[in-house]
Amino acid sequence: MRISVDIDRFTAAGYDVPGQAAWRAGFGGRYVVTTGGLAPESGCLDLLEAHAILVQEQAALSDVRLVVAGQDEHADAEHVEEFRRRAAELGADPILLGPVPEADFAALVAGASVFGYLPTQDADCASAIEALAAGVPVIARDLLTVRAVLRDVVEYGDTVLSIADALVDVLTDPPEPEPGIALATAYADASEDGVVEEQPDRGDRCEE
Repeated sequence: MRISVDIDRFTAAGYDVPGQAAWRAGFGGRYVVTTGGLAPESGCLDLLEAHAILVQEQAALSDVRLVVAGQDEHADAEHVEEFRRRAAELGADPILLGPVPEADFAALVAGASVFGYLPTQDADCASAIEALAAGVPVIARDLLTVRAVLRDVVEYGDTVLSIADALVDVLTDPPEPEPGIALATAYADASEDGVVEEQPDRGDRCEE
């Protein structure tokens, strides 16, 4: 199976301690990151709701911020407004980064405590695989196609409550990174050079 992955960049980011530390310092500490902006298919609204539950019910995890990276070109105005309205209702303060320069994007992912991958429909799992390559735990939407790719090396959720539970599990008892790194490497080895040309926007592209 050919998947658009850039393994070397994210593996290197896993060792970029200063780059990771810079992102953490900017956010005030630990963070959960997701990419794809506020597009409905990114599942960002479910992650917002789950993160709010985490913060409200787990005092030891209340410092963990939610970070959303990526352009909103695929997000209709109504959905963006819904996200912002719901955040206000929840008393949440998600960090909306917009597009991140490519040179900084891998360190953003590698510095996260958790990577949220919650597509609402079939997806190629490229961004989740890259997060695994950086040694970052992943929580993923429980879709058959996603399970077929990510197998048992990530935590799954299919409702806001189960996504919140997955966040708690990963943050309180982080999994060993080696199985995820091995899976990511296997997908990179399955392609010609680890990179496939037409990659989806994961948040690391800026408008010229």
